[in-house]
Amino acid sequence: MLVGRNGLGKTTLLKTLLAEDAGTVRWGHEVSIGYFPQDHTGEIEKGLTAVEWLHRFDPDASRQDIHGLLGQMLFSGEEGLKPTEALSGGETARLLFCRIMLQRPNVLVLDEPTNHLDLESINALNIALQRYEGTVLLVTHDEDLMEEVGTRVWQFDHGSIHDFKGTYEEYTASLVES
Repeated sequence: MLVGRNGLGKTTLLKTLLAEDAGTVRWGHEVSIGYFPQDHTGEIEKGLTAVEWLHRFDPDASRQDIHGLLGQMLFSGEEGLKPTEALSGGETARLLFCRIMLQRPNVLVLDEPTNHLDLESINALNIALQRYEGTVLLVTHDEDLMEEVGTRVWQFDHGSIHDFKGTYEEYTASLVES
């Protein structure tokens, strides 16, 4: 869990780890990364349906499997046939989560994943992250999500990062004690 006020470098660190900013990072040879960017602009190609866009990430998946996945992310009935250019912010976010689920990564890098989600979607994300067995690097301002899934905290504070090895609840308790 990466915490701190806006503008202190959390997103920059994530982008650097993903080699989107200057620098080189070497991950282990078995690492598969699923990335959810804070800014979704341009992430989803226009001119396709949601189903067609997702199918590109797993061409072997059946249409039924893709629709099932969309159903898990609260796309009901024929919403999977919606044009990608007509997706709302929340639908775009949920479709990006579908892509991550198809990719089956063992490391998740999530930068403000709850920004465009409704309460039902946030709750579904919370449960999914609690069940996830891989590594999660998470930037969020959602305190419930932090309390439920945070097991280690990197606090960004004016040019330094403090590493707290414990849950978010233990971290906040330590702040009261200091």
